[in-house]
Amino acid sequence: MPFLSHLSSLMQPAKPKPAAHLAAPRRKQRLLQSIWPFVALAIVQTVLAISSLHILGAMRAFSSGESQWSKGQKDATYALARYAVSADPAAYEQFHQGLHIPLSDLQARLMLEEQGYPARPQASMLLLQGHNEPEEINALIWLTVYFKHTETIGQLLARWRDSDEPLQALQTLAGDIYACLQLAPPTPAQKQSWLAQINALQIQLSEAERAFNKVLGDTSRTLNAWLWSINIGIAVAMLSLLMGHTWRLQRKTARAEDELDIVSERASTTLAAIGEAVITTDAAGHVMYMNRAAEELLGLSLDELLSCELAQHMHAAPPSSPSQDLAIPLVQTAISEALQGREHPRDTIFRLYDAQHHTREVKLAFTPIGDQDGTIEAVFVLHDVSQEQSYIRELAWQATHDQLTGLVNRYEFERLLGLLLAQTAHGPVHATGNAIMYLDLDQFKVINDTAGHMAGDAMLRAISAMLQRCLRAGDTLARVGGDEFAILLTHCDFDEAQRLAEQIRDAAQNVRIQWGERSLSAGISIGLVKLASPLSSVAEVLRVADMASYGAKQRGRNTVYAYDPGVDQEIARYVGEMEWVERIKSALEGGHFCLYAQAIGALSSTADAAAGGGLHIEVQIRMRLPDGNIISPVLFIPAAERYGLMPMVDRWVVKQTLQTLAHLQKTAQAPAISCCAINLSGTSLGDERLLGFLQEQIALHGVDPHTLCFEITETAAITHLPNAIRLVNALKALGCRFSMDDFGAGVSSFSSLKNLPVDFLKIDGAIVKDMLHEPAHRAMVEAINHLGHALGMKTIAEFASTPEIVEALRSMGIDYAQGYAISRPQPFSDPTAAAPPTNSLH
Repeated sequence: MPFLSHLSSLMQPAKPKPAAHLAAPRRKQRLLQSIWPFVALAIVQTVLAISSLHILGAMRAFSSGESQWSKGQKDATYALARYAVSADPAAYEQFHQGLHIPLSDLQARLMLEEQGYPARPQASMLLLQGHNEPEEINALIWLTVYFKHTETIGQLLARWRDSDEPLQALQTLAGDIYACLQLAPPTPAQKQSWLAQINALQIQLSEAERAFNKVLGDTSRTLNAWLWSINIGIAVAMLSLLMGHTWRLQRKTARAEDELDIVSERASTTLAAIGEAVITTDAAGHVMYMNRAAEELLGLSLDELLSCELAQHMHAAPPSSPSQDLAIPLVQTAISEALQGREHPRDTIFRLYDAQHHTREVKLAFTPIGDQDGTIEAVFVLHDVSQEQSYIRELAWQATHDQLTGLVNRYEFERLLGLLLAQTAHGPVHATGNAIMYLDLDQFKVINDTAGHMAGDAMLRAISAMLQRCLRAGDTLARVGGDEFAILLTHCDFDEAQRLAEQIRDAAQNVRIQWGERSLSAGISIGLVKLASPLSSVAEVLRVADMASYGAKQRGRNTVYAYDPGVDQEIARYVGEMEWVERIKSALEGGHFCLYAQAIGALSSTADAAAGGGLHIEVQIRMRLPDGNIISPVLFIPAAERYGLMPMVDRWVVKQTLQTLAHLQKTAQAPAISCCAINLSGTSLGDERLLGFLQEQIALHGVDPHTLCFEITETAAITHLPNAIRLVNALKALGCRFSMDDFGAGVSSFSSLKNLPVDFLKIDGAIVKDMLHEPAHRAMVEAINHLGHALGMKTIAEFASTPEIVEALRSMGIDYAQGYAISRPQPFSDPTAAAPPTNSLH
């Protein structure tokens, strides 16, 4: 072989130089002539012994280095798999630590291949980082540099290179996973894809490892055979020269055998130090060898199993084995099947019991050793993955459960709810039906704020325990928020579900925890929803359940609100309002609101002069949808009032109105706006900061206060009377005017008119629109008109939708009319379009 011939050439003795003194004594010459063959053979034997030790040491360095490389890459792939599933930074750091070992060896080999022996210092440092033994590094460098072109070492290095690409691919994949996790949580499909790529790279690395080990074994056997041949040849040569030198050859042979025993002992020690269990059997499965790790794993010694059938003498499953363990196949079954030619996939998990009957989870690697006649021996490698599997199960549990209470978390609850909805949609509906409970603790924030979050956690655990005691078998309890729980009731009649909800509500009142000197308690508001049409999606069910819980709180807390989609419409109204709430917030943020103006027509020249002689308009808000459609405020104002959004809406209207008025006043558009009415809601009227905001905006935009008229409803004024009086007086001092809107629709308190010096009294349109057909309504309009005039106010009639109504209002002495018979609302950007035709009014 080229490698052996190259080695022989290195060990050939140098040619002897000519004698320095030709006149040396003939006796010395004869002595030299007689002993030089033995000297030469002795030199050859010595060089061979030293070279053998050096070569064998280098081969051992390759074996040891391969073990560290293999362990490093396996640790790296396992850590990367954990990082892909859990996004744990510690796992990512473990990946880099594991991968650093094979990458250091790779860099060292590349430097030695490209630069040769001058790269020895840098290569030594890299090999040391690759966890190679310091005393073996020089031998490893020597063999790589000087024998890299030989066939045998060349094949060994080539098999080493086979792992370069998978290692770099693994490093690249890790970077991609890290980058993806920094951007957003991965989807289940991404995780599966990453794990599949990691597994594929692990397989490539394992194949490269096996190929390397095979070439390494072949090389070691070739070297041993060659060294044995040289030793035997030298022995025969020396015996043929002189039998008297036999004892020397025997000593040399003995030394060589001792050295081989040392190498064998070191190999056995290395095998014993390997962390994986290695067992060698014959073709029938009788144990021939097992290392220390195998003895510890099986709980049996080599002496107990030697020459015994392995599968028959391993510990059997105890009678009390958990049912989940029985689903995992026994490793002894896999061993028997492997010997019969039926191998399992390498990543299959098997069950094994140690001497204490504790369950271990292992992976099995099977390698048959044979010739053309079949299998002679078999090597089984058992890798204990019990801790890894425990971590995986723990991570799976943490992903689906709440850490504080141990209950199912929101993610898992939504998954189970989705499965139930899918089964209901595609299969026969169970006669008793299904339901969901949404539970919200009452005054839980008070406990957190007054007793601390630890007390709050204790209360949550106590409530969780109570809920578990109240549930039926098969019901699912989850913690879905800070102080929110959800219960999925399957095969449960709605009447039974209501009974169970009341039972839980009653039980919650008895939950007490002692916290220091205080006794803490919390009630529960429960929303109970029947899972029936039209509820078909998880998001819709949870939203309705949340609204039902909100309905329970609205009824005074510590109550149960039961919602049947086929009967109850109140929740549907809540849901509709919540949708409008989101639309209102989006409109405020995205600028989807717009202003319209509707003219108020004077019914007499005196009234026209009182309004300033110009345009008298009321500003109204509209919502513009993405498709361009305009939405009336009748649809969204109730939701804004219910959920406290009116102050933001009012402020937006005030800002936009004053900005538009300022622009129109600067451009001197004719006819000029002499009175612009702006509505203020009851919620805004109760805000003590409103006055300062209005004064600030009037000054900011430079609008003439005499053109502004703020409309407040009768009900809002009475509810917030002190604030209303303060606001009216302050703004009237600036020159602003006020109008009492919807008078006649509420309590119609005459005292409120005396306390509020408003300028206009707007008669509610519900009275005006039917007054031609309802004498009582006509009388009310006339009475309000007389009352307003008696208090020095101008009257405005709303909903003047026909010319007949307008004429009737004029005949009564009403000052102004507002409605479609006067003018329809127009975009405020062109207020002149809303102006009524003057010749049709007075």
